[in-house]
Amino acid sequence: MQRQVVNLAKRFSLTAHNRDRGGAQHEMGDVEIDEKYYGCKRRKTVPRWVLPEKQEEGVFFREDRGELMVAIPAELLFFMMSMVKKTL
Repeated sequence: MQRQVVNLAKRFSLTAHNRDRGGAQHEMGDVEIDEKYYGCKRRKTVPRWVLPEKQEEGVFFREDRGELMVAIPAELLFFMMSMVKKTL
């Protein structure tokens, strides 16, 4: 899955590297995209409440007293990141 993430990020002209090769588990995260680290989690099924429905682009969620998070499609995230990169 890390390879898939890195390849997709590169399609959007982002600098991306797999940092979790061969199960070595990099201490900062699984993949590095434009000098930021991200984890990769794969499950057989993802809870349906985390996935966008209707005409939603993404889903905001949090646990009680937890940090606000958002689930959006990877292509949308990388598109937004590439647009920010182009404007800087």
